[in-house]
Amino acid sequence: MEIQVSDLNYTATKWEVKRAFAEVLHGERFFDPAAHKARPVNFEVKFPEPGPGSLPNNGTAVVILPDRMLADQFLRWAFQRGNRIQVQGRKLWLRKSEKRPPRGLVEVLNKTPFIDPTLEEEREARLGRIGSIRIVLSVIQFGVYFRRKDDPPTANRCFSNEYEIRRHDTFSGLLGLDYDRKLLRIEASAFTTLMGNCVTDDTSIHIVIDLSDIKKIGYGANAAGDYYVCFELYCPPRFERQEMYRAYTGDREKDKRGFRERLPYLDKPHQAVGQFAFQLRVVLDDPKARHDLKALCQEAGIRSPTKVPIDVQNCGFFRPETMEAVREWIANFEWPVAFQLDALLRNALLNTGDLHDLRPDIERLHEKDPEFAGDVLRHFSEKLQSKPRTETVMECFKRTLSEHEEVKEALADESMSVLEKLKDRGALKCYHVIVTPSRVLLEGPYDTQSNRIVRKYHDYRENFVRVEFRDENGMSIRWPKDVSGRSLIEQHFGSVLKEGLEIAGRLFRFLGYSTSGLREHTTWFMSDFQHPEEGLITPEKIRSDLGDFSKVNQIPSKYAARIAQAFSGTDPSHRIRRDQWDTMRDLGNSPYWHTDGQGTISPGLRDKIWEELVAAQPDKAKLTLKPSAFQIRFLGFKGIVVVDETLDGVRMFLRDSMDKYKARDEDEAEIEIAKAFIYPGTARLCRPLIMVLEDLGVRKEAFLALQDRAKAAVVTASDSIAASIALLKKHHLGQGFGLHYVLQHLQKAGMCMRRENSSPYVLDNEFVLRLVRFAQSHILREIKHDARIPIPEAHQLLGVADEGPAYVERGLENVFCLKAGEIFACVQQPDGGEPEYIKGKHMGKNKQGLSTGLVSISRSPHIHPGDVQRVKAIGKPPDGMLCFFRNLRNVVVLPSVGERSLASCLAGGDVDGDEFLVIKDPTLLPVAQAEPASYVGVEPRRLDRPSTTEDICDFFVEYMQSDVVGLVADQHLKIAGAPRHYGTFDPDCMKLAQLCSQAVDYPKNGVPVDTEKMPSTHIRASPDWKKAEDNDPRPSDYYESTRALGALFRNFEIKPVKAPSSSYPNGEPAAPVRDPPLSDTISRVLQGAVQQRTGRFHNDERDVAALEPIFRHYAEELRYICLTHALSDHAGVRLSEEEVAVGTILAKCTQPRWRRDRMQRMRMHAGQLVRHVKYARLRAPMAKDGGEAELVGALRRAWLAWDFGMRNRAVFGARSFSLIALGVVCDMLEKLERLEGKEGVEEQIEEGIEEGEASEEVAE
Repeated sequence: MEIQVSDLNYTATKWEVKRAFAEVLHGERFFDPAAHKARPVNFEVKFPEPGPGSLPNNGTAVVILPDRMLADQFLRWAFQRGNRIQVQGRKLWLRKSEKRPPRGLVEVLNKTPFIDPTLEEEREARLGRIGSIRIVLSVIQFGVYFRRKDDPPTANRCFSNEYEIRRHDTFSGLLGLDYDRKLLRIEASAFTTLMGNCVTDDTSIHIVIDLSDIKKIGYGANAAGDYYVCFELYCPPRFERQEMYRAYTGDREKDKRGFRERLPYLDKPHQAVGQFAFQLRVVLDDPKARHDLKALCQEAGIRSPTKVPIDVQNCGFFRPETMEAVREWIANFEWPVAFQLDALLRNALLNTGDLHDLRPDIERLHEKDPEFAGDVLRHFSEKLQSKPRTETVMECFKRTLSEHEEVKEALADESMSVLEKLKDRGALKCYHVIVTPSRVLLEGPYDTQSNRIVRKYHDYRENFVRVEFRDENGMSIRWPKDVSGRSLIEQHFGSVLKEGLEIAGRLFRFLGYSTSGLREHTTWFMSDFQHPEEGLITPEKIRSDLGDFSKVNQIPSKYAARIAQAFSGTDPSHRIRRDQWDTMRDLGNSPYWHTDGQGTISPGLRDKIWEELVAAQPDKAKLTLKPSAFQIRFLGFKGIVVVDETLDGVRMFLRDSMDKYKARDEDEAEIEIAKAFIYPGTARLCRPLIMVLEDLGVRKEAFLALQDRAKAAVVTASDSIAASIALLKKHHLGQGFGLHYVLQHLQKAGMCMRRENSSPYVLDNEFVLRLVRFAQSHILREIKHDARIPIPEAHQLLGVADEGPAYVERGLENVFCLKAGEIFACVQQPDGGEPEYIKGKHMGKNKQGLSTGLVSISRSPHIHPGDVQRVKAIGKPPDGMLCFFRNLRNVVVLPSVGERSLASCLAGGDVDGDEFLVIKDPTLLPVAQAEPASYVGVEPRRLDRPSTTEDICDFFVEYMQSDVVGLVADQHLKIAGAPRHYGTFDPDCMKLAQLCSQAVDYPKNGVPVDTEKMPSTHIRASPDWKKAEDNDPRPSDYYESTRALGALFRNFEIKPVKAPSSSYPNGEPAAPVRDPPLSDTISRVLQGAVQQRTGRFHNDERDVAALEPIFRHYAEELRYICLTHALSDHAGVRLSEEEVAVGTILAKCTQPRWRRDRMQRMRMHAGQLVRHVKYARLRAPMAKDGGEAELVGALRRAWLAWDFGMRNRAVFGARSFSLIALGVVCDMLEKLERLEGKEGVEEQIEEGIEEGEASEEVAE
């Protein structure tokens, strides 16, 4: 309804009117905030005409309310005596309008929240001020900062101009601020020095700089009096081209979409130097514009420019002839050195002049030992990123070389046999290449998970590289609606995929990718090499040797997906002969097979697989429970295999649904393990699931209560060692450094937390306590920012199908089978604990009137209301019957009866490795239940010919543009959570659920989602729970969500945790340690056990000092991890020692998937480093139990390392080094006690107590 307003002061603004009406409409008379899904009504205020003399209004206004009933109630209130709406102290006259408001506007008001008009007013005023500032530039230059040889260390750097846009007849560009997108935009001439200006030409070039990518800004004046501005950037700016006078269709949505084109470079000359020289210098056309620049910085909320003299020179560091000579020089080195030299240039750490100065030293180093030289250069790259400002490049190189030579000499006698045993066939020290729109960056080598191909050619591993396609800031490529990246991806990235790229003199070409690699836009490339038996190995030969793909090679997406199986990250395990495995038919009906992706293995084969995995990862030897299932790759098969106790010997049965292509060499093959399902997964809520459950009748209060309990459990975890251990284990934190094992041993030894007050030995190690706080912060951030709230009465479990019906088909009798709507699950911790059979608490009635225990079962992405179903959890199966799943642990067994599989009802799942969430908490059980979506896939795109490698590359390129699973899911959440929607039942959400299913299937069927068909949110602002992903949230960018997600986000705040400066690679050391050696409580509580085993407690000073080379080697690698796996090059997001030890990254990130990927890489890299220190440096036995002499020797070395780390804990790396050593000490003590048949540390303590009591009695 429209309400006519009159008698308004001409000076009154729209915002004043809106505030006056909101005061009444959002008061308690018209709004009850406690009501379910309540939200303040949104409304619009319009001024029909401006007032006299350009005043805001002509004395009238129109207020549009989307709810007619509410509007009538409001008018009845307004017409009552004593009630009034006032603006500027003047009463307004109101009357009902006969005019109907536009239907589209009513829909928008119904679907969007009310935004505080004060925030909108401030934003509009700010945009007005920003829009009035346009800074004219006479020159735009790209180059690098460098220091001249003869300059003193404290001198300012100079700027080398490598590329320039300069106009002599007019200006060269305009600099402005895009406030909403938080970026600076320079509108420049389209063809550098040859063409016209950005005002009169048809095309303009835009240089786009994100505010977060600006490290600092300096300005000054040259000798001619012209003012310049120098931007120091963390990464290159983006480049866009725009048609100035484009044709319009009249459709505003279409006209706003993709009218700017993303470019990799400005022109050919810029292409040659832009990848190395991306720092920016501009010259102002008007000296007074420097004040405008300061005003822009103030409006943008960034630091104002500093006045600093910066000389400019044309050094020509990256001229084509210079670069050609440098490339020829680099290509002459062995690969480890050549790669690092190329990295120094491409990563903008050195220029060609620096390399020229270092050339003699590098050549001498390479001649002595190429592998050592490569390692020195790798760490030199890291040192350059954190060196003091006053240190020169040459000084930095000599310092790096000197340190590494000392360590190399000290460790020269290290046993090579230990290092050989330590090699993990499941890991590969891999070189990494990051292709961005304007650069090719190089990283590594560092550990990543291997696959079938690189294991086969392990001796030629340097011929394989991981190639990632990323944006300039290192994250996934994304662009706003007004920018099109199609030509950039198809032409630039596509040419890399199809033509290859040259790295350090070698041509690398596309080989293949895994399914997860496709999602991460990561592929494997290789360079050709000669094999003594197979001849010339090329990408084509490797792909053709995989097997016969004739069934799918007319479908590029499926053809690529089948090849991808060979590139899945896996661990090697047991090899079996052809007579030890066979195939069997699937249970169920197409397309909803019950056993889609599931096979079986005998207990004997499970044991052999597990032995192989434990041999490669000795820490797993501590587990007492073996996995019930594995996710595997085997020849052309993929899926899971579950233990079937009716099978004898070494046997495996695979199903037709697992057979993806015909592999070669079936006589004997290795079972590759993608995942061993050892632990029950931690069950957590998430944003989409909360939205669905709320729409299925779960109350907001249930989520808040669960969050409060979760928060309390996390916050109080540091009150006791037992609670800290439980927290770390539940959330899989600190695993790489064995933190919870160390705490378990210390607890057994008699230590306690300060609040426990149960022992004189209080844990006071600052680093360990800080690790617990970092773990708490990581979990609290997940709870608040991602709504990942732990559910105590729930489990995340691998889904497997009941093989009972297959038993019946085989003729077995007295078989117990699950019925439709039933599940079985039994969870048990593999390192101890009793089995827990899952049975629902919520009691309902079945058809026979018997009580049943209901639970809910669901599967990510939880985007359709039918993705959550209520089922009966049967608990312990009956005795006296043959039951397939009786002894299965940490899996959920689904029924294999009925027309449709239960897995397919849950977000279109199957049993080839999908995990399901089983919740038995009655407060989270849905009141309503929706029919599941059909999840029938679309027909795949098919060619009329066999697919080629070029077709696969085209599909990869298309996927980079059309990978919209996250975008669709995010849009779904926004619309489902918008006011006056029907939540996830809204037609727009149902449409998005269908599109999300299509996006998930896109890698297999090759049919992308048409994003133009995606429903819109109708509003610029986002719900407040999206703030967590924003490094610089602005109040006007968000509204207060009234859904459960909003309440959960606002329910508590997190205090940030900080590590000391000494915890960062480039930080200052802490104050020197002055405590006597081994005087801390951990040392004292372990004193008796260590002294009993080694014959002494205190260490010789020389023995402790001898550990320094081992520590320095560790600290250098840790420093490299902290820099390599940070989310960006920004100094503020470098990883701390605590983050690496816990296995988290606490920096904010707009792309959660990118942070998870970096965390996973960092954990694997750090885990390999820890293994190296434990088993190679401290020589802990790799077998489950070693001999006494071997164990005591490892204990002595570890105790020395602990002592060394504690003495030097003020230095970066020493604290985590001491933690690794402490883990070995605890492990060796436990193994020695087991060797002597003792039960553990507790018995030793009890004996000590008894002896003490006896002594007291004698004394009395």
